[in-house]
Amino acid sequence: MKYKHIIWDWNGTLLNDLTLCVDMLNISLKNRGLPSISEDKYKKKFLFPIKTFYESIGFDFSNEDFKIANEEFHVGFESNFKKLALQPYAIETISSFKKLGITQSILSATIQRKLDNQVEFFGISHLIDNIVGISNTPSGYGKEFEGKELIDSVNISLKDTIIIGDSMLDFNVSKALGIDCALVSNGHNNIERLQATGSMTFSDIQSFADWILDKTK
Repeated sequence: MKYKHIIWDWNGTLLNDLTLCVDMLNISLKNRGLPSISEDKYKKKFLFPIKTFYESIGFDFSNEDFKIANEEFHVGFESNFKKLALQPYAIETISSFKKLGITQSILSATIQRKLDNQVEFFGISHLIDNIVGISNTPSGYGKEFEGKELIDSVNISLKDTIIIGDSMLDFNVSKALGIDCALVSNGHNNIERLQATGSMTFSDIQSFADWILDKTK
C-alpha cells in the first residue's frame, strides 16, 4: 500500500461540477456583454485567485467590485449543485479505501458549512474521516492553512499522505504541506497544465485508485 492518508479535493475531483461552473460563469459573462468561454478554454485558464482568473477572461473590476461577480457565481452554484453527480468511480473508490483502513479526508476551498451540506447531500459523509473547508470567503486562500491544521490533527506521517486534486491549486497546496500530489484531468484544469507540475497525473479516479492499490505498474 502506497499511502495511509488520502486527502481528496472536492470540486472537480470528487464532485463533477465542471459544466455547471462554466455555465454559471457564462451567465455572468453574458450579463456584461463579454464573450462566452468553452470548457476547453476554461480548463486552460482556470486558476486561483479567482479574481485573477476572472480578469484573464475579460472581467473589469475597475468598473465593479469583484464581490458582485463572485457572489453571482456562488448563488447560482448553490441553487444548482443538487443536480450534479459525483465523478465516476468516486463512491466505489472511497468505499474500497475505507475497507482497507486508509484514512480519508476532504480538503476544499469551499466554505465549511456549504461543504458539509454538499458532502452530506451526496451521501458520503460516513465514509470520510475529516471534512475540512475554509472559514471565510471561498477564494482559494486559506486552503494551505486549513490543510496544515488537518495534517496536524491526523497522526499520520507526511510521507504516508497524498493529496488528490484536479487543479494547480491542489499542487501548490501539496508543496505547502510537504506531501505528495496526484492530479486527475477530468476536473478544472487540462492535462497539459497538470502534467507540467511533475505530479502523477491520471485521467480519472479509477486509474488513480489502481495506482494507489498497486494494480498498475
